[in-house]
Amino acid sequence: MYTLQLLTPREKEILDLSVTGLDCKQIAFQLGISVNTVKKHRSRLIGKTGVSSVVELASRMTGEKK
Repeated sequence: MYTLQLLTPREKEILDLSVTGLDCKQIAFQLGISVNTVKKHRSRLIGKTGVSSVVELASRMTGEKK
């Protein structure tokens, strides 16, 4: 269920940066996109995977990689 195959390359970028502890504003600055775009990608990440937050998703993805 929490497979990286469900995610687009941009969603994977957003997830990877979220795991490092960056907030939406920092991610937006790093990727050269708007904060609203980051929020939309994070919302899609949550919707595609059925978790309640990006933090939960990051935690589960980190657990899958081990």
